Amino acid sequence: MKAGIVGGGAVGSLFASFFNSAGIAYAVYEKDPRAARALAEGLTVRMPSGDRVFRSEASGAPDILSSCDVVFLFVKSYSTGEAMDDIAPFLRGGAVVVSLQNGIGNRETIERLVPPERVVCGSVTIGATRVDERTVVYGGSGSVVIGGPNAGAVESVRALLESANVPVETHGLPDEVIWRKAVINAAINPLGALLDVPNGRLLELPDALIVQESVIKECVPVAAAKGIALDAVEMMEATREVCRKTAANLCSMLQDLRAGRRTEIDSINGAFARFGREAGVAAPYNELLARLVRAKEREASS
Repeated sequence: MKAGIVGGGAVGSLFASFFNSAGIAYAVYEKDPRAARALAEGLTVRMPSGDRVFRSEASGAPDILSSCDVVFLFVKSYSTGEAMDDIAPFLRGGAVVVSLQNGIGNRETIERLVPPERVVCGSVTIGATRVDERTVVYGGSGSVVIGGPNAGAVESVRALLESANVPVETHGLPDEVIWRKAVINAAINPLGALLDVPNGRLLELPDALIVQESVIKECVPVAAAKGIALDAVEMMEATREVCRKTAANLCSMLQDLRAGRRTEIDSINGAFARFGREAGVAAPYNELLARLVRAKEREASS
């Protein structure tokens, strides 16, 4: 079985290293020519056990994925539609598309071009930070949780990840998994980005923890209005566990701000604020954080 990766950023590169170390055939589609060249010529991933230096089959041409059986999307949520438009004509018949992305709405975008039975969605809590063009730092332990309507497709992805030594679980309600991750991201990413600190530092800042708790207390009723039942206390525990396990990791939103890139705030806190307005559920903390991150984006890119 051959894996495909769409997006050679920090997490995409980390998964490329997992596949490489396990001897799994894979290919990476990366539109940025510098990032694609770095993957092809040699990338270093700094792991607790030591550096992994490896080369990947990588290209800015989407037909590189034409022989792949399972294709993982690791692009930003706002780029999902464009990525799918690029790769859909080159996906082999029966190829499974996997979204482990941040934010809400990626599955629906993918299913515009791929039948639902070939889509597997979920979450990943394994952190990674790109420190330069050719170096990615492992940001802390975590796992992958996946699900989908087709048990065979889910099992093929589970088996592939397990063979790459990635901790993986399956879940019968993948939308719940996506919303859980979105809540956790909403409670970590904007705070880490605005305070310019790694995830673990949030646990040491009492005021940040109060805001984190307030965000979660808003997100849970918004999710309920969309038919997703979550428990606020359990979500708080899960969020802080992610902070502990990825203590040294710089969240992707902070990495984006530092690099002057657009963030995924609109599909995380912005989405909770928007859905809250639609359902008549107040979400002022999410609204405020979304506005502050957008302001920071403009400042960082100016």
